[in-house]
Amino acid sequence: MIIANPIYDVVFKYLLEDVEIARELLSTILGEEIQSLELKPQETATEKSGGGISILRFDFKAIIKNKNGELHKVLIELQKAKKAFDVMRFRRYLGDNYRKEDDVINDKGEPEKRPLPIISIYFLGFPLDNIHAGVVKINREYRDVVTQEILEIKEDFVELLTHDSYLIQARKLPRKARTKLERILQVFSPIYQTTNDQHQLDFQGDTNDPLIKKMLDRLGRAIASEEIRDNMDLEDELDRIFDREMKKLAAEKDEIIAEKDQLLIEEKKRAEEEKKRAEVEKKRAEDEIQKNLELQRQIEELKKQIKP
Repeated sequence: MIIANPIYDVVFKYLLEDVEIARELLSTILGEEIQSLELKPQETATEKSGGGISILRFDFKAIIKNKNGELHKVLIELQKAKKAFDVMRFRRYLGDNYRKEDDVINDKGEPEKRPLPIISIYFLGFPLDNIHAGVVKINREYRDVVTQEILEIKEDFVELLTHDSYLIQARKLPRKARTKLERILQVFSPIYQTTNDQHQLDFQGDTNDPLIKKMLDRLGRAIASEEIRDNMDLEDELDRIFDREMKKLAAEKDEIIAEKDQLLIEEKKRAEEEKKRAEVEKKRAEDEIQKNLELQRQIEELKKQIKP
């Protein structure tokens, strides 16, 4: 089935703007039931640098039902990037969300403004060097440092100052899915990219799953949209500019390193020449001293031979 390639920001955004698809997808990633999900337009942002790097950001407010049947409100921050870049941009967005407050019901049943616990999801279109799994969860645990016992507790103070994270690497998703999550994430896998058009995927994965069907249907509509195709072309152009600038910077960096290496070689050569000159001067001075000492000895011998 031919669908739009969701690694493109415009396509990824179009896909997750369907709140029901977003709810089911996030529920599958988290492994918990999301009962309601809210995404406000102003909470979605894309940052583009002059070099073409972009980060697509979604902020969702979610009510999650945990395994114990308890409901709790959280902020789910999803960030997507196609290329590697300075991690400070991810940190800045996370810092923004730590400052946000929302209406919650306290223990007395009264509404009040409080910060929400945060769950962050990082969707990467580039591979990381040291993490080979397609999906990784970085979670917290409460541990007694002395006894090393894991404490089965939760504390609001801790929950609001720390957060769990999920890392998804599209390029490292396995060809053969082993779980429901991997089957669904195959929709984002580059293995289905067509040879003649990188804007498209020829999806050959599981098409029986209801969520996958919804995603494929929406991505099929995306590839038929002229506006989305034009925006994909624009992303390609930005990527070409980025790659060209990176190659230029790499060449300039190599040139600077080569110049520094040459200066070091020349400096080392000058230092060695100075050392040799110093050694020659030292030898000359030592020879002169030795000659003077010999001359003084001869004079003393002559003085002894002269009778008074």
